[in-house]
Amino acid sequence: MNGKPDGPFSTLTVARLAGAAARTLAAILLAAALPVAARAQEVDDSAGIRARVEAYRTAWNTHDSSALAAFFTEDADFVMGNLPEARGRQAIREWWKEYFERQEPDRGLTLDVSTVKLIDGNVAIVNVATTTGGHDPTGQELPARKFRGTWLLQRRSGDWLITAMRGFPTEEDRVVLNASVEAAEALSPQIRAFVAAYEDAWNSRDPSAVSGLYRDEADIMIRNVPLVHGREAIRNWWRTYFSQPRPYRAIFIIDEIRMITPGVALINITATGAAVEQIEDQRLPVRYARATWVIVRDAGEWLLSEMWVLPSEDDSIIRSGGGKN
Repeated sequence: MNGKPDGPFSTLTVARLAGAAARTLAAILLAAALPVAARAQEVDDSAGIRARVEAYRTAWNTHDSSALAAFFTEDADFVMGNLPEARGRQAIREWWKEYFERQEPDRGLTLDVSTVKLIDGNVAIVNVATTTGGHDPTGQELPARKFRGTWLLQRRSGDWLITAMRGFPTEEDRVVLNASVEAAEALSPQIRAFVAAYEDAWNSRDPSAVSGLYRDEADIMIRNVPLVHGREAIRNWWRTYFSQPRPYRAIFIIDEIRMITPGVALINITATGAAVEQIEDQRLPVRYARATWVIVRDAGEWLLSEMWVLPSEDDSIIRSGGGKN
């Protein structure tokens, strides 16, 4: 032996190999446990998000605009139907303050969560059915008002906060689109590459090209149209849409790009339809709507996860129960 190591299988080498094998085995066991842990975390997140929605409902029913605004991030934006947008927590507080001043003091809110979808560990989408109503002090029933809500939440310092909220008409409501004759040339600023690609796909009237820019589990919600979920359903929806005469060219104008996380961005867009042909020598008006996209980077490629299209402030919403906003 003469004090030298016994070749590649010396005691020291064997000990090192055993330690390396133990570390490798531990890494394999940890990797195998990750999907289970991730699923458990997802369940916990969903429960925490639902609890946050319930806390929001409770705050709403106090009619305290400051308490309600605290549920939003400082840079949040908020659009309810065809009403003016509020941008930033302070503006959202003022929006709710003015809203509550117009409402009956006993009007209450109920929220029915339909879906909770985690985009990543710190970003989630919540779809809710909202109803306000109740009874006044004399026991008379207040007229019910219903909307569909979509919330984009972000977890910051352990708390889920709303960074974007959209309120849609119900599927039973009727939206009357306002016609504008503004020149399309006035609505043509710089358009980013992804939005330009989507614009080109849309104007090709190719449902496969359009749907190819969505994630597999994407959702679209357009005014009072039922929610469409999943790339295949989205392709079928666009196929039906493009099968009808559409004498318009779409122009998507970026109003804002806001990075939620390095892999998730929110884009607010003015979506316009400029006529490309005349019908019976009539000049067709430019139509426009407000759109919000949530895009997610998957394997280095940006894809649409959510597309929300709301009426413009000049459109009218005829509630299914009668009356306008």
